[in-house]
Amino acid sequence: MSLKIRALLLIANLSVIAASSNAFGQTVYEIEGTVYGPEAKALPNVVMTLQNHAGAQVDQDITKSDGRYRFSGVVAGVYYISVKPAETGIQSQVQRIELINSGVSVANFSKERFDFTLKNAGGANPTTITGTIFAQDIPPEAQKEFQGALNSIAKGDKNDGINKLQRALELFPSYFLALQQLGLLFIEVAKDNLAIETLKKAIAVNPRAAQSHLGLGIAYLNIDHASEAISELNLALSLDSRLFNAHLYLGMALITIGKLDEAEKSLKEAYSIGGPVQARAAHLYLASIYDKRKEYQKAITELESYLRENPKAPNAPKIQEAITRLKAKR
Repeated sequence: MSLKIRALLLIANLSVIAASSNAFGQTVYEIEGTVYGPEAKALPNVVMTLQNHAGAQVDQDITKSDGRYRFSGVVAGVYYISVKPAETGIQSQVQRIELINSGVSVANFSKERFDFTLKNAGGANPTTITGTIFAQDIPPEAQKEFQGALNSIAKGDKNDGINKLQRALELFPSYFLALQQLGLLFIEVAKDNLAIETLKKAIAVNPRAAQSHLGLGIAYLNIDHASEAISELNLALSLDSRLFNAHLYLGMALITIGKLDEAEKSLKEAYSIGGPVQARAAHLYLASIYDKRKEYQKAITELESYLRENPKAPNAPKIQEAITRLKAKR
């Protein structure tokens, strides 16, 4: 049975439509992290400013007593994080980041972490930043095409987005973010073989790109290559264990090969991380597992939980019918 995210999910004999029609779209990011001083001590009262590519301020925060900061509601694009400590003996810092439209989050939401370690004003302490930063010296023309592609995607013009990403790659063939975004966009327009080819190129440039491995896993799942999907999804989780959608799709893939215990664990982890807003689709796949095991009350509970969390779901009538049939089996 195919578990394509664009198609109907058949939960055993339940005929429940998967909550996947809104699986793609503009990703909204939450950026968080910790600022450390030269002796790896958390720094409070550091002014953190997020600016867009044009230099306009998008958000600002001040680190708490534990050195933590957070920016919310950030859309895909190129940004600069400015770090200005209160202590005059510590250097300020500015870091350029690029956030891509991931296209694979069930609720189009992603968390990114960027930690900073600041130097003494005259010292030689190394600056370390952890997170999903991948630095490349990109030609300005390629950057312009990439940003134009993100704008087109945000407006819903996927074909123009694909064209602009391809032009960016003509200008700079190893442009990682363009390769990753193009691969994810190919998944969205049901060109999974092109997605696989493109995401493999992205991974060749940046092997530690968790989102690329995640996208590759989804593309393999879409063409019913479950073993390859499982391998890539596990790689994604080895790089970022908090990717709720990697746990979700891993559970889906494990169902297809009959590893129901492992699938159940992955789906529960997806829900634990993503919660009812991001990972409520996990209820549908857990219901599938429990139906296969003839644990009908558990299946009913999962479907009822899904409806409670998503009462206006377009597949609600089908799910209600499935609940009725399951109750007759008890």
